[in-house]
Amino acid sequence: MEKISNEQENGDSGALDTSSLTEMPSFEEHMQKNSTKNGEKANFARLEDLNSLYDFENSAIFGHGTASAGNGHEVIESIFREGVKGFESLGNMVGEDRDDEISGSTDITDNTVGLWSSDEGELEPAKLRSHLDHWEHRNAKNIILLRFPLAYFNMSEISSERAKAFFTVHEDKNGHLCNYIDRRFIIGNYSTDTGLIELNEHFEPEINGDFKVELDERLKRAKDETKERHEKFGKLYARHNNSAPETEGESADDMEEWSDEGWD
Repeated sequence: MEKISNEQENGDSGALDTSSLTEMPSFEEHMQKNSTKNGEKANFARLEDLNSLYDFENSAIFGHGTASAGNGHEVIESIFREGVKGFESLGNMVGEDRDDEISGSTDITDNTVGLWSSDEGELEPAKLRSHLDHWEHRNAKNIILLRFPLAYFNMSEISSERAKAFFTVHEDKNGHLCNYIDRRFIIGNYSTDTGLIELNEHFEPEINGDFKVELDERLKRAKDETKERHEKFGKLYARHNNSAPETEGESADDMEEWSDEGWD
């Protein structure tokens, strides 16, 4: 998997910037100041703790910036509860007459950034922190971290088909059906202000039981969709090839080569 890095594009070496570390609250101080509405302590972790908390073998980590700085914690709570909504164009977001159409892209590259994959080697917290602390898109201060098992990517040439197994469909706040990245893939939210991850209670670190059965079914549907599309294209290709004009001494059935130039 190609590693996406804003720092590489800007010529940054990827070295960890430690200039602001002294201003961060200690882990204990942060735990004391952050609690849930019912008084229970929220669950936080450091990036350095990730490898000991979860098994990231055969996995990829992606990030989703929660828009501009200043967004309230209710945005994070909503994402933990509902999942990450598939990208929608502005027209779809404000449209009222959508009937039963399911909106939201299933192309995860539309609104997430690939941060690391296990085929690159061991997860290095310092490099991950450098990516997160220099999040350029809309100056996001909160980045949702997602873990996807590589085995459930559908190897399709169509990007919107590759990650379909990671999506569920349910209504948004306006009652419209939308694609959402399943909340069970959300590790938590990284805050650039504190350097800590607020862990998502719905995250499923292991793919087993009913969750595995559900994912297997989703992946099968995605693969079947890709296969059906290939078969339709193959039939269309064959029909066009067989209807090509015959040349002298050669029938359409005997033609070995065909040019698709100028054909949509």
